[in-house]
Amino acid sequence: MGAFTFGMESGTIAGFQAMESWLKDFGYYDEALQEWNIHTNIQLAVGAMSLVGAVLGSISSGPIGTKLGRRPGLIAIALTAIIGVILQVVHASLALMLIGRLFQGAAIGFASNFVPVYQSEVAPTKYRGILVSLYQLGVNIGGVIGTCINQGTHNMETRWAYQIPLLASLFFPAILILVTFVLPESPRWLLSVDRIDDARISLRRLRGKEYPEFQIEQDIKDIAEHIAIEHQLEKSSSYSDLFKGTDRRRTMIVCFVLFFQILSGITFVNSYGTYFFEASGIENAFLITIVGALCQLAGLLFLYPSLSLMGRRTILLCGAVAEVVCWFIVAIVAVAAPGAPEAATCLVSFICLFSFFFTWSWGAAGWIVASEMCSNKLRSKAQSLGTVINWTTSLVVAAISPYLINTSAANLGGKVGFIWGSLTLVGLIWTYFYLPETDRRSLEDLDEIFMQV
Repeated sequence: MGAFTFGMESGTIAGFQAMESWLKDFGYYDEALQEWNIHTNIQLAVGAMSLVGAVLGSISSGPIGTKLGRRPGLIAIALTAIIGVILQVVHASLALMLIGRLFQGAAIGFASNFVPVYQSEVAPTKYRGILVSLYQLGVNIGGVIGTCINQGTHNMETRWAYQIPLLASLFFPAILILVTFVLPESPRWLLSVDRIDDARISLRRLRGKEYPEFQIEQDIKDIAEHIAIEHQLEKSSSYSDLFKGTDRRRTMIVCFVLFFQILSGITFVNSYGTYFFEASGIENAFLITIVGALCQLAGLLFLYPSLSLMGRRTILLCGAVAEVVCWFIVAIVAVAAPGAPEAATCLVSFICLFSFFFTWSWGAAGWIVASEMCSNKLRSKAQSLGTVINWTTSLVVAAISPYLINTSAANLGGKVGFIWGSLTLVGLIWTYFYLPETDRRSLEDLDEIFMQV
């Protein structure tokens, strides 16, 4: 439910900026173009506020999860999402809309931290990888649902055009609250705060009545030992250790993978895609956005069999090559045939292909590589730093994108592909020369590789 909440928010907001009813409330009428538009600074604020909220939510997730537990974190996802929607629905006010976006962004930040952590801590070992990977699948499915609702309402002439998608996005947070009340708390967190009896009860609920009692006790013992080891590692390390010795290269890899992930242009596509299509003169922009969301979902599904056939590095390299080709074709055709129907068809086709290849490679495999690169004692710190860089880069991209595509600003249209294609090309070159393969290598093997560098 937390992943669906994340996906729904991302899937709906991009469409709002292309809805005439939304533009009437928050935009202006452009006499020169004879159409409704949005001021660039407002477009920037709308895109950025959610990401600011996500950064704040991510930063505060650690203290909340450590002190209060995982279940309160799940409830925080739902409550902040609900508050964000209510603020945007009660009155057509720019201030309320931006504050609401901030709350929805905080829900995204909470979801990106609490959901995978809870899944990994309550799932049996043999199902852990599958269940954690379902988080990204839920985000993509939520995005498809959001874009489909936009398609059904965007032609309405009243505020219901954007308020119906907002109200519909309350469904998943409401279900999450109800479900959380019956979910057991994470046994791992309970043991970390010395609530051993509660941890035993929670683990029994998770494993079922048929699970042997001696195995429950063994699991409790194993979890407690791992917690003790992690606490010792945390005490013996600091953030400065991330940039010492062989860990410096590991840290740089984590940060650059998550940095180039965003510079591929995915934040631009997800945040401003529908507006970009309409500004480029493409009909059925909302329908095209659905196709793009489905392409992202297909890319994720295609990744699962690919991981067993191809190495992580190979997937990232192939994905980057495909993304560069897609962006440069979009840009070159936009220069060669501006305003031509063929250029519009090309733009739609290759951005949908980009969406597929991104999710197949950097979108999902990028996080896998980032998690595998860290040494045990610095894993949480390196992941935290990488996540902050990822969200911060998204914020910067969201801030500059309106000035690139708004019809009252640079209005680059398809030529924006030169920017994202060039940045992705830099990421491709970095990957080729700097990123080692992690597939089928143990953590000890990786330690040896970095010791030799």
